[in-house]
Amino acid sequence: MPKLAGVRTGSAPDPDSSAPTYSSLRGVRGPAHVVASMASASASRWRESPELRRSFLGWAALGLLLTAGSGVSAGWLGGRVGPGLWLGLGWWVITTTFLLVALDLNRRYPDRAPLSHLGLPNGLTSIRAYMAVPILLYATLPPQTEARPLFLCVASPVALLDVLDGWVARRVGMVTVLGRALDPIMDATFFSLSAVACLLLGFVPLWMGLLVLARYGIPAIAFLALYPWLPRRPEVVATRFGKVNTFASGVALAGSSLLVLAGAPTLIFDLILGAVLAATAAGQILTLVRRGVEELRSRS
Repeated sequence: MPKLAGVRTGSAPDPDSSAPTYSSLRGVRGPAHVVASMASASASRWRESPELRRSFLGWAALGLLLTAGSGVSAGWLGGRVGPGLWLGLGWWVITTTFLLVALDLNRRYPDRAPLSHLGLPNGLTSIRAYMAVPILLYATLPPQTEARPLFLCVASPVALLDVLDGWVARRVGMVTVLGRALDPIMDATFFSLSAVACLLLGFVPLWMGLLVLARYGIPAIAFLALYPWLPRRPEVVATRFGKVNTFASGVALAGSSLLVLAGAPTLIFDLILGAVLAATAAGQILTLVRRGVEELRSRS
């Protein structure tokens, strides 16, 4: 992974990209310093590249249309247009700010060459980010009879974007540092909120919803808590357990939801998928712990 600070646009690729340091922090660690360093580097990229600004603003405008439109439509169905609109706009502000802070990561992987446009793969990933909370609004604001089919109609294409953005990135040769960083964050956000929505709509039993939340929540909380204090950024690499679990999570939530809508029994389906989720989640967490221990030992 690349350095977040101390690298100028157009500089030579970092030969030690797998073990970067925050050179501008001078040994001082902490969440505020990491965010400030990322924001400073991204602000420089923003000033230096008009093409990047136009590209970013185009995707942000599309995100505004989706978040505000989703909030208004979900609120209108439930007779709460105001709360829906403000929740949609609030999420747009949060997501846009997050993407702006991370903008300096919009570099080709692995050579770190700066890109002058956000690109289709990262744009699709940003749409996943913008639509994370709106799918929850469709599950909570309208009456349940309307919320159930609406949630599935909106969440399904958003889930497919997870496959599409990665395929496009590999197909056109535009794998970026930003995309590799955003993908696991978007997976955690999407599946966590989808699990909450499915619980509220009665699509999945409590234990399955909590299992999905634990699989994504525990690693995410641990990463966010430890990441700003590390002297080097650990590279986020997908594991086989993680890939299988992500696929199984989608099948479990979507399959159980469709069975409930059809009035079919779900017990056997839930138990089978629950066992797969539990086994792969345990394997994923243990793999991450092992990697963390190996990393600490390598530094001692």
